[in-house]
Amino acid sequence: MASKSLLIVAVAVLFAAAPALAADLVVGDDKGWDLEVDYDEWVDGNQFIVGDRLVFKYTKGNHSVVEATAAGFAACSDANSLATWSSGDDRVPLSGSGQRWFFSGVGKDCGQGMRFNVTVLPVVKLSPSASPPPPPPSSAPSGGRVAPALAAAAVAAAALLF
Repeated sequence: MASKSLLIVAVAVLFAAAPALAADLVVGDDKGWDLEVDYDEWVDGNQFIVGDRLVFKYTKGNHSVVEATAAGFAACSDANSLATWSSGDDRVPLSGSGQRWFFSGVGKDCGQGMRFNVTVLPVVKLSPSASPPPPPPSSAPSGGRVAPALAAAAVAAAALLF
């Protein structure tokens, strides 16, 4: 009886954590979308998963956000951009896996380093018989991912009951 109760609790934790798996990742962290940020370092410190959103915070009019093709990104050209935002609080959903390229389309921002590309990873669903993932590296990404750890703990707890 106790094992069934524990299983129910583990499954409840897993389902409660599922909506929290997606993260809002503020581009540039507390500096926002700004020329003072090392975007290569910012990208290296985060993990991008389908369902996450990139949040670009900046003073409207000072910058913009352009999503480009690889060629447009390499040339800092918005001539054939995929999308453009300019509200100062832009939220870009990462709805599919693969490469995405972004830069500021204002003035010489892109050439001065306001650009980055990310690899968006697919969502990995754990089955009840799956082993929990290996522990994260010693420095956790700034985006934070508490929900996957909770999900893994719930799966591990359920696996112990069988």
